Amino acid sequence: MWIFEACKWRNWKLQSKLIIIYIPLIVLPSVVGLTVLTNSYNQTSQAIISHYSKTIINLTRDKIDTQISDYNDISLNLFTKPEISQLLVDIPENQFERLHIQKQLEQYIRPAIGEIDINNIISCVFVTKSGRFVIGNDNANYYNDYEQSFIDNIEKGKGAPIWFKPREFRVDGREVQAFRLARVIKDNNFRPIGIAYLVINSHWLQNTLASAQVGSGVQLAVRDSRDQVIVKKEMHPVKSSEDTLDIVAQSEQSNWSVVASFSLVELYRTVHRMSSFATGLIALCTGIGLVATYIFVIDLVIPIKHLRKNMYQGIKGVRPHLMKKFKGAKEIGELNDLFISVLYEIYNLVEEVKRNEKKKRKAELKLLQNQLSPHFLYNTLNSIRWMALIRKQDHIREMVDALTHLLTYSLRNTDELVLLKDELSVMQEYVKIQKVRYQNFQFIFHIEDDLENVKILKFLLQPLIENALIHGLSSIDRPGEIKLCIKKSNNQLLIQVSDNGIGIPDERLLSLQEMLAGKNGGNHIGLRSVQERIQMYYGSQYGLQILSKEGMGTTMEIIMPLIRDVEVETYEESDDC
Repeated sequence: MWIFEACKWRNWKLQSKLIIIYIPLIVLPSVVGLTVLTNSYNQTSQAIISHYSKTIINLTRDKIDTQISDYNDISLNLFTKPEISQLLVDIPENQFERLHIQKQLEQYIRPAIGEIDINNIISCVFVTKSGRFVIGNDNANYYNDYEQSFIDNIEKGKGAPIWFKPREFRVDGREVQAFRLARVIKDNNFRPIGIAYLVINSHWLQNTLASAQVGSGVQLAVRDSRDQVIVKKEMHPVKSSEDTLDIVAQSEQSNWSVVASFSLVELYRTVHRMSSFATGLIALCTGIGLVATYIFVIDLVIPIKHLRKNMYQGIKGVRPHLMKKFKGAKEIGELNDLFISVLYEIYNLVEEVKRNEKKKRKAELKLLQNQLSPHFLYNTLNSIRWMALIRKQDHIREMVDALTHLLTYSLRNTDELVLLKDELSVMQEYVKIQKVRYQNFQFIFHIEDDLENVKILKFLLQPLIENALIHGLSSIDRPGEIKLCIKKSNNQLLIQVSDNGIGIPDERLLSLQEMLAGKNGGNHIGLRSVQERIQMYYGSQYGLQILSKEGMGTTMEIIMPLIRDVEVETYEESDDC
């Protein structure tokens, strides 16, 4: 069984595959070419040569048609995609919107056409009223897409694919000959909104011609409808005075044609020359194959193994400075250096995120500690003043004690999480103060057993009670009531603050819900602060919800994890701040 597994192609080493593949690719074409040319010289006529060559040219034409069809399909799928058209309809108002469109285009285009590089599809360009967007490598002259003749030819196509003759462009620091495959872009109502084109390296067409085994003494070219050469492969210059055999295959996907011009004199001369050097050529090709395989192993296979080892180490958490550098192909060495650089960046970013998160939490806590709002302190002091002038009773001491308790809790205890019983104790002091201003209300709370030592965020309840007082009970003409209910629900902590106040109109409730979802800013700083702190500390799946009906009161619910195992310093009352 293990012998069968070892014989599977996928289990072979790369160097073994190179020996088996690379040598036949060099030796077999030589042997086959020699045999074909010898038989043609000795046994066939010009008609047989013509038929054989016609078959090869047709195959070459079919390859070209297949590739053209593939690129046409890619452009059709991309340039008619509704999501892309919708992105390009609106004109961006600023640079941020333009960058957003650019990123969205890259997300749609890159998965559709694969890797964008200088050896295949160089770039994808959109030219609309929204601007010019390039995915991939751009050219200093914008690939000459500003030429009026270029635009006119595309618009005449009315959405059909238009292939332009390859031109020289300087891309990524070197000269590249490339096609431009363009179409008109239309919106959902089939109205033109601009043009788009793919910049395609003409290397694929040259490779297709180069792969055609037509022998020496042949000029193989692709011509357009005007009989102008687009790309050609010339094994041996054909003189105008020489007798030639021209074979033409018309493309079915375009107005191109594949033309092979055979020099009969050179054809027969090549047969004799190859017959004389057949043995030496085969031996030489075999030697070249072995040397090339050895070079590939040294320059490619071994460095890839080192690179793979570095990647495994990186995945396991080995520090970048412990990675080894090695000699080999320049591209693999650069890839290894890039991988190490990326690891350095990842480690730096992780550390930076940790530092920023710590700073953000400290800032949030500091902001909250300073958020005993000025109007609340003013109203409290004003109430103390009126009590001193009118009632002249000990309630002033109780109110001052409650305020001192609140301030001490705010300034001295700086932990992010506090015990639920400490938070409730402070909230009761807060309610005492508020009853001076809003006398006609009751505060009722219920907490399930075994929840007093649960940890919650500090000052999480005060904004909810204050909101119920100010927006729910302040304008009613009946006794008010605020209920605080804390219980477990699906192994989570559920906090409910309910009032029997005026409730919230549907339109206002929708605005508050959108504010809590982050869709608008709103002016409820306290509620938004509660939502942001919960989601920042516990995650986006937790947070605050508001349930209300106009005239029937409001209920605010907080859902958060049930935390018991975090050691938290409890609050102890002190006489000083």
